[in-house]
Amino acid sequence: MTRTAPLRRLRAATMLAAGFAAAALSIVWSAAGARTFDDAKRSYDRALEKLVKGKGPSDPIAAAALAVMVDGELVYAGAAGCAEFEPKRHQPCRRAFSPETKFRVASISKMALALGVRRLVEDGKIDLDRDASDYLGWPLRNPAFPDRPITTRQLLSHLSSIRDPEEYWVDAPGSFRTLFDRPTQPFAAPESDADVGPGAWFKYANLNYGVLAGVIEGASRERFDRFMSERVFKPAGLDIGYNWSGVDPSARRAGAVLYVRDGKAWTAVVDSPSILGADSPVIRAASGVDKDDYLALYRPGDNPTLFAPQGGLRASVVDLVRLVSLVKDEAALTAPAWRFDPARPNGDSEDGYYGAFGLGVQSVPGDAELLGGRDLIGHPGEAYGVYSGAWAAKRGGADGARHDIVFAFAATGTGDATPKGVHPTFNAVEERLVRLALKAAEDHAAQRAAAEPRPFDAEADAMRDVDAALAAARASGKNVLLVLGANWCHDSRGLAAKFRTPALAAIVEDGFHLVWVDVGQRDRNLDVAARFGVEKLIGTPTILVLSPDGALLNADSVHEWTTADSRPVEAAIRYFGALAGRRD
Repeated sequence: MTRTAPLRRLRAATMLAAGFAAAALSIVWSAAGARTFDDAKRSYDRALEKLVKGKGPSDPIAAAALAVMVDGELVYAGAAGCAEFEPKRHQPCRRAFSPETKFRVASISKMALALGVRRLVEDGKIDLDRDASDYLGWPLRNPAFPDRPITTRQLLSHLSSIRDPEEYWVDAPGSFRTLFDRPTQPFAAPESDADVGPGAWFKYANLNYGVLAGVIEGASRERFDRFMSERVFKPAGLDIGYNWSGVDPSARRAGAVLYVRDGKAWTAVVDSPSILGADSPVIRAASGVDKDDYLALYRPGDNPTLFAPQGGLRASVVDLVRLVSLVKDEAALTAPAWRFDPARPNGDSEDGYYGAFGLGVQSVPGDAELLGGRDLIGHPGEAYGVYSGAWAAKRGGADGARHDIVFAFAATGTGDATPKGVHPTFNAVEERLVRLALKAAEDHAAQRAAAEPRPFDAEADAMRDVDAALAAARASGKNVLLVLGANWCHDSRGLAAKFRTPALAAIVEDGFHLVWVDVGQRDRNLDVAARFGVEKLIGTPTILVLSPDGALLNADSVHEWTTADSRPVEAAIRYFGALAGRRD
């Protein structure tokens, strides 16, 4: 860990909004009788129950669910409320909503589609900057800008100049090309004070993703829903699909009915029990059309809007954290293709809701009040009474965050008058779930930090310990491993924790005499490093591997492990395995 300031204490958790008690991370996690993370999980469960019951700034809702992943580990998954109500007068709950309950996730579907495009780019079948018309098989042009092609990149980033018509889909057996053949075409018209043509102006539009589904079908020659299942979801171990396509029948039957509040009653609007019990993908069709026969004869490119590429993905919150985990390290998708410029407006930010957008991925700037300064990447969703979100806050960044945090949430049966939140991207219901997700991640980090080993002894005679290790090495033939660090340093503790894993523990035991050297704030026992030619500690931990006669064997990599906590244990196994001495 590189240190440029006095010891940082673990940041206090963001204070929870109305309906949640304020809490800080000074909780003692490890002492006898202290609060455990299981206790914390129960408090998150109660917070979800309060949200569903309307205890706070919003009305009662049908269900709420949340999943939180930290550094690739699912640390919390909880839910409250109902996935299906009985069709009786008082509408008792027939099935509870769970973190594994799949539901129509709304516009998070767009981020999933971007992964499909990414796969075809990797296969060399799509060029992001090529005219999308080449994949569609028909000319896609804004008639006001006939000389400016519309590209796949522009469609993904909402820079295409396409605008949403009242309906951005076509029922079977129609062709989605007819959306662009109507007298009133779905394109931006020229403006005198701004360039709103392709590539110049951001305007969020669902129809972009209907067109992108056509691009995928044209490039892959496969039906959109099947391509996404076979090329993106199944290889990632995800049982999810557009309009239920490819989803295991038992998971579909256990899916959520989506409701809106009609007075005091819940009215189903999406995925009725009969839909959940069906086998085929859900599609819209004109009266008299046999949907199964139509799908059997479907030709790629005919009408991919049938599969609701803009919002029809069915997934659970647990599925969604895994989905956004696939996206967060795809720099080609997450890097903003557009940023709002308030000095020279270049798009419609919708009052700050949109600040930056990549390829199917929205960027949300860090906010001290809500996000503790951490930027988010991911995508929100809102439709049919659902508020959803799948977001990642990556380690590093301006605040030097130590952990990758990924979370996904859902609130179903919400009303039309949900209060706004303190952040322009989230309303009050969403903010309660965001705050809860970040609190769960921070609590887990605090517990993990409390459980990490602290092997550095400030009172030890470090030079005497080094001499003893060298003497033992001359007798055994092993090498000497000096770890110069401190218990305050999370990377030093992280390396010590890795040394406990069986494979690495065996390498250290069999190949080294290990000495933990406490260097405090890099102001203690520096003579140990200087003895072996290391005049300056850039960070902690610093690793010195010595031969039995005291020669420094890793002079070119002594500082390689100052980020040990975030390095995979496999890298440590390779590194220390290559430097191990003769084994007894």
